[in-house]
Amino acid sequence: MTRPIDQEFDRGAVPLGADLHAVIGDAPAAILVVDLGARSVVHANDVARQLAPGVDLPVALEEWSDAARLRDSAGTELSDSDHPLTRLLRAEPVPGQRVSAHRRSEMGASREPLWVVGLPMTGAPMLDDHALVVFLSVREQQAARAAEAFGDQDAEIRDRAVLATGLSFTVADARLPDMPLVWVNPAFTASTGYAFEEAVGRNCRFLQGPGTDREEVAQIRQALDAREPITATLLNYRKDGLAFWNQVTMTPILDADGLVSHFVGVQSDVSGRIEADRQRDAALAAEHRARRRAEEAQARVELMAQASESLSGELDVGEARNRLLQLLVPTLADVALFFHVNEHGGVTEHLALHRDPARSEAAASYAENVPELAARAGLVTDLLAGRASRLLTDDDLPRGAAELGIGSALVVGLPGRLGVRDVVVLNRGADRDPFTDADVDTAVDLGRRAGLILDNLRLYATQSLIAQTLQRSLLPEIPLLPGVRIEAQYLASADGAEVGGDFYDVLDIGALGPAGEGRRPFGLVVGDVSGHDVYAAAAMGQLKGLLQATATTQRLMPAAVLEQIDRLLPALNAEPPIATMLFAHFEPRDDGRWLLTLSSAGHPAPLLRRPDGRHEFVDPAPARGPLLGYGTGPRRDVSLVLEAGSTLIAYTDGLVERRGEHLDVGLARLHEVASAATPGADGQALTDHLLERLTGDLDGRGERASYDVDDIVVVAVHLAETG
Repeated sequence: MTRPIDQEFDRGAVPLGADLHAVIGDAPAAILVVDLGARSVVHANDVARQLAPGVDLPVALEEWSDAARLRDSAGTELSDSDHPLTRLLRAEPVPGQRVSAHRRSEMGASREPLWVVGLPMTGAPMLDDHALVVFLSVREQQAARAAEAFGDQDAEIRDRAVLATGLSFTVADARLPDMPLVWVNPAFTASTGYAFEEAVGRNCRFLQGPGTDREEVAQIRQALDAREPITATLLNYRKDGLAFWNQVTMTPILDADGLVSHFVGVQSDVSGRIEADRQRDAALAAEHRARRRAEEAQARVELMAQASESLSGELDVGEARNRLLQLLVPTLADVALFFHVNEHGGVTEHLALHRDPARSEAAASYAENVPELAARAGLVTDLLAGRASRLLTDDDLPRGAAELGIGSALVVGLPGRLGVRDVVVLNRGADRDPFTDADVDTAVDLGRRAGLILDNLRLYATQSLIAQTLQRSLLPEIPLLPGVRIEAQYLASADGAEVGGDFYDVLDIGALGPAGEGRRPFGLVVGDVSGHDVYAAAAMGQLKGLLQATATTQRLMPAAVLEQIDRLLPALNAEPPIATMLFAHFEPRDDGRWLLTLSSAGHPAPLLRRPDGRHEFVDPAPARGPLLGYGTGPRRDVSLVLEAGSTLIAYTDGLVERRGEHLDVGLARLHEVASAATPGADGQALTDHLLERLTGDLDGRGERASYDVDDIVVVAVHLAETG
């Protein structure tokens, strides 16, 4: 009775025989070359021979499978199923399947979980009707990840699972001069950056570079000349110049006459396992030098990533400068100086950081002496002389260098959109190695990133100041009205804009009439111009100007005001803004109550809280009208009497709308939250309560959950007094 392979995987108690495990530890895979036309295995590498010992080649693929006692994930012998190998014989690629192989060793019988990949070598000269079959041990970490990815049966996911193994396959023609590549698989392109047409026809030495061990290359060449298999690890380079450690296994393929016709290459990125290279005793010294260069390259990448993360996460320019110096000291320098210059090259700000906090004052004094070196044409021009960086000689070092024990100094420009306005001077003590070319490259690269980030921060600070100033100028001061208490809140959108098209205004209409200390009429306006950026804010400012001029000078009622705005909007712009608006007019009555008259231009209905605690939306049909900007037409007012102690809540749609949600749901949520609020119970303003409950998590800066992208205005008018 067969056992499902999932049970074999879960068991994991019996290890693979020492012989097979040792071979798989040195080579990345067991490899077969299959003649699809003859349906036979014509080549097997040493690992594959371990799986099916004693089998003479060529042999039928089904026979080889039976000899290796391969089973599918259900535990069925592969030769009895329509599974990977039988599919391959139909020239169908096998993007990745889980199987198991049986081996017997001194420790007893066990089943080894494997991952099989079938790759028809379409387009390879003399091998067009052949295929590679590769078996990977899922004990290998990368292969295990591929096996897990295969749990999703989607074809695209399985294709990515093959790439996740990190194995590249190549075929080179041993009969042609210089042994050019005649076929590579897509994983080769993914790992090296070279497309099929860029690789085929060339000897694979194009992957080598300045850090490649020439002694190791010579050993590979010697093995290939002798037509022998070889496994080696080289420092190779992607097309984009990024270095990686490449474990290469080259296996010869024999033709019908017993002569080597091709070499199959299996390449794996083993950068994370470079310690295994210590087994190469013949190239131990060269390996250490190469590994040091690789580690320096990795450290540089990590520094770049850390710098980007650290600096990009800061919004304050000054703090970003401090973080930059903390990244540089002591990684690249013992003392780091930062200078910001104006358009004339004069230093306006400077910072200094010493690795020894006790010498901070000495470092600050040293920084003050640096501008003396740039007395002619400015700091940037004199120190950099048109270059991205410059190493200072002993004669160039400013005063104070000797007191700090400075042995070498490197000046680096931090370019922004308008050129170099920031400069960093890195200093190393005499007891530390001078700056190398690699250090200079790292510093210049970091300088480019930091310069752009600092430039963006300055731009953000400037725009933020402008936006906040504009927004403050557009938000009104609420007048003090007898018998009335008004709360108002504006909350910027979650996209970071500090200004938008939502607005409100309270018009003290009664102040234009006879002076008096009693209650007087006033108007409340809440509107929303389409958009939430500076352009929407500009349109909003124009709209508010029309509103105030119309409502206060002509003293019109809400519907008449909205009609007048309809007529005047086209004069503002060739494309009039689209906006919603609610205009509510409050008139005190002799009996202590208030007469509310309102008209709406497509705006959400206000919520009324009555003195007895009942809540209802005020949405009379006659008061509803089209949005402003959609043309002129008659509008109507609707009036109702409000008791003293009533509260009217007006708002913009950002308070209630959610993406993918019907507006009625948001309105019901507002009704529920407002009804649950107890006036004066905890001292919290009603508008604060509504924002806290309806806009998601607040972080102290007024920013909301990412699903809210609109501005919000909410105004509560409390008709609190009766006389």
